[in-house]
Amino acid sequence: MKTVRILGIIVILALIGGALKDAIPGFIDGWNDAEADSQLVLPADFNSVSLSVEGYKDGVPDSLFNRAMQANVPCEVNGVNTYVKHNSWVHAMGFVILPVILLVFYGVYCLIRLLISVSRGEILIQKNIRRLRFFIYPIMAFSALYELQNYILYRIATSELVSSGYVFDDFHLKYSWTFMLVIALLTEIFAQAVRIKEENDLTI
Repeated sequence: MKTVRILGIIVILALIGGALKDAIPGFIDGWNDAEADSQLVLPADFNSVSLSVEGYKDGVPDSLFNRAMQANVPCEVNGVNTYVKHNSWVHAMGFVILPVILLVFYGVYCLIRLLISVSRGEILIQKNIRRLRFFIYPIMAFSALYELQNYILYRIATSELVSSGYVFDDFHLKYSWTFMLVIALLTEIFAQAVRIKEENDLTI
């Protein structure tokens, strides 16, 4: 029990530290991207899209100048960021994703409440089952919708864009679905453990 409490406190501290670490650079990058986008004259119905690059059509790698070596050194480009005109499906996906994002925020709140309960020694209770489910399932729903939206944009980009130098790679999933499915499985195992505990308490 003591180990579980200590781990709960460590996870809370890790969440706070990770949020601060990601929030500050993310805010700075978003600010810089907004300034860069404001300098581009693009219609309102254009979306930013990231494309994976497989290689070069001519087979010759790109290079950068190395001042220490006073020579060009080869480099490899793994992706490019560009803009494509979105269709009605992408526009509709934005309205669907928005309420799911709100559920994700609520899920993070539930996770914090869960960790606080664990640190207090309140582990195998019904509230923690609901908290775990509100945490993982909205995240899985958001990830699925985001992957679908990215796939639609990727297909639009590869069908519209013409590159004389790059070879566009196939679409790849962004999130680790194996990890999320394992968390969902552990959540349901935890729920079953709580039910077994309650049944045993009733028979005593």
